[in-house]
Amino acid sequence: MNDKAAQSFAATYDRERAALPGADGWLARRRDAALKSFSAAGLPHRRLEEWKYTDLRQALEKSAFTAAPVHAGAVVLPDTAAASAFAAIDRHVVVFVNGRYRADLSKAVRLPKGVELHSLADVLHEQWAKELVERRFDDARQSEDIVDLNTALMRDGAALRIRKGVRLDKPLHLLFLAADGGASHTRNLILLEEGADATIFESHLGAGVAFADIVTDIALGDEAHLAHVKLQDEAASTVHLATLRARLGAKSRLSSFALTLGCGVSRTQNFILFAGEGAEAHVNGAYALKGAQHADQFCVIDHAVPGCTSHTLFKGVLDGASEGVFQGKVIVRPHAQKTDGRQMTHALLLSRDAAMNAKPELEIYADDVQCAHGSTVGELSRDAIFFLRSRGIPEASARQLLVSAFLDEALDLVPHEAVHEALKLLAAGWFADGEGRA
Repeated sequence: MNDKAAQSFAATYDRERAALPGADGWLARRRDAALKSFSAAGLPHRRLEEWKYTDLRQALEKSAFTAAPVHAGAVVLPDTAAASAFAAIDRHVVVFVNGRYRADLSKAVRLPKGVELHSLADVLHEQWAKELVERRFDDARQSEDIVDLNTALMRDGAALRIRKGVRLDKPLHLLFLAADGGASHTRNLILLEEGADATIFESHLGAGVAFADIVTDIALGDEAHLAHVKLQDEAASTVHLATLRARLGAKSRLSSFALTLGCGVSRTQNFILFAGEGAEAHVNGAYALKGAQHADQFCVIDHAVPGCTSHTLFKGVLDGASEGVFQGKVIVRPHAQKTDGRQMTHALLLSRDAAMNAKPELEIYADDVQCAHGSTVGELSRDAIFFLRSRGIPEASARQLLVSAFLDEALDLVPHEAVHEALKLLAAGWFADGEGRA
């Protein structure tokens, strides 16, 4: 291991291993193995194919990230529109501050019978939690190496289990706040048994120099349905690394949407494995970047069985010297006939200094499939701006209308009507606050 940031994380593990949840038994052995694997690989950098557009090693070496401290007492939410995006929706709320659960700030009460919600440490002795933590995706070897960092240092997170046929009565909101900077390593475990149904909101807010490392492991039983909406609006000095790994049973459905507004460097990874026939995965998102922001969307969807559907759409608006990345791969295994796999990414550049890198891929080993992929990068149409201005619309308003119309195609895919409207207002506010000007 030759990079300083990785050495710092290894030293943190040596200091804190005895205080981490599951310090004895199977998890202690799993943590040791994960740290060994991570140390051998080091932090990812541009020479690795899956990380060619995002140098996480360089991003983390700029700051010496020690473990985020325990934050006791009151927490003030950032004064941003994103902080109140879900406020009008009746929901259960679970709050994590600096990566640690805060029962005094959470409001998850009167859960329906058959819904189990715990902090991570309370379920690590259970078999279902062990299976989720130990699961790996062999077709994303380089990205799995960075998951090992989370496995070694994970301290807290949300563990949700919904029993067979049970529907969560209202959305569950996981709110992650960075109050004091430092590195936090969070692990969320979500198990929906056969026929279960849930909606989960996830928001990441905060200020200061921080590293947020989040892994969310999802298992959907046959005919289970999960809607997942993530909002990220952190400080420009934050590095955000989020990995979602989902295994879908027969006729299950995952609808996931992520809106990225804040953060200096972010990478969002989605690994979807179809394990049962007739399942669907809709993995979509939008991002609006400015200044020197960098956002990388990485997605691998593995059609390992026949008759499954995956649709992916990401749209982004980039201003200033910001940089966007989309890397997507749809894998169709032999015998996975009747697969419908599609992915598309569109980017709109509002500045000559903004940049977009896109690499959609199809890896197909079956012949009776419908698969497509594509990518476009462009700028605002001068003719469209002229047309709107000729109708008396000021240039700034004309540009905002065109940007909003561009993002709407993606935002219309948000799998919750009230959140759909809230995120559209957020996207419009990003421009109105002075962003989006070339």
